[in-house]
Amino acid sequence: MLSILLLLLADTTARYLLPGPAGKYNVTLTTGPLVDYNRNDPYAATPTPRALMLSVFQPATCASTVPVPYMPNKTAEYQGPYLQTAFNMSADFSTLFLEARLPVCSDHPGSCSPEDDGPIPLLSPGWGIPRLYYNVLASAIASEGFTVITIDHPEDANIITYPDGHAVYLNASTWNNGVPTEAEHVRAADASFIVDQLSNATAIAELLPQRGPQPFLTDRVGMLGHSLGGSSAIIAAGQDPRIRGAINWDGSIFGSLPPSGLTQPVLLMMNAVTAIPPDWMAAWPLLKGPKLWVKVANTTHQTFSDIPTLLQAAEQDTSAFADLLGTIAPAEMVRILAAYTTVWMNGAFTGNEGGSLPQGQELGNSPEVSTMIKGNF
Repeated sequence: MLSILLLLLADTTARYLLPGPAGKYNVTLTTGPLVDYNRNDPYAATPTPRALMLSVFQPATCASTVPVPYMPNKTAEYQGPYLQTAFNMSADFSTLFLEARLPVCSDHPGSCSPEDDGPIPLLSPGWGIPRLYYNVLASAIASEGFTVITIDHPEDANIITYPDGHAVYLNASTWNNGVPTEAEHVRAADASFIVDQLSNATAIAELLPQRGPQPFLTDRVGMLGHSLGGSSAIIAAGQDPRIRGAINWDGSIFGSLPPSGLTQPVLLMMNAVTAIPPDWMAAWPLLKGPKLWVKVANTTHQTFSDIPTLLQAAEQDTSAFADLLGTIAPAEMVRILAAYTTVWMNGAFTGNEGGSLPQGQELGNSPEVSTMIKGNF
């Protein structure tokens, strides 16, 4: 079934525009590295400072938007062969990524007014794929008033392209030799480093030149992620109390939580086809703060990414990928993830963790989401 998309994707030669975010704000996008000179990359062959690559999505008011490439060409060209091998399929997704354009506010001075000091969720991707697979989702969350920072973790993304054009590729030892537990803890350290730098005026001026040497408030930082990124968010919250809430999009939890438990609120969102994860059951008693576990109908593990949205925006037949990507409408999946993230993170920062989220009342009609279990509200 997947092979029929090969011909369809070959016709996706014209640039296509992805849907803009539905929240109350437009969004600015800035990308750049953040280098930890006090910590060597644990996966590098020679001592090398840990160099993260970030995308910063900020809510803003602007009169119009401009289309920008969804990902750098070098990164996009790498995705087709990588996904063909990873999922044993004939369809080449390279063109799908190369031609996608994301609508964001112009970076021309004076063209928009950013909302500078909203809450800050850090977003960590699934293992083996770049942060850029979540641009649409990050933009949707940012449009609700959050400054969303997506993170590329060196050598466990399949490729990271830096501004000077050099690339760092996947090091299989991040999974095969070190066991995912090590990768979770490395990602947790990455998150803590970012929180450190948010209050560093010099680092912020380099990362966000238009903002200048104006540090961010760090009393409203949370973390979320997909797959390994979601489990890393929980591990990071267990190691760093400055991370005030965690959301796990369908990620197995390989590491251990502190014996005393985790007091920050935790939201678990699982797909519709996987059996009850035993690691989630084991972790559940150690979640001492407000906690909610939900299932999203008509989804698979890969639905928690931008891929369904890209296929639909490129006018491809998403039904041909139902086994891989689920059947939920892409726009509805984006809405659900943005809505749940908004309510959960706002609750974490105000002390009303989850609010009336267990009943879903404030989200309107979300028949795809069902509550599995909840506690400590």
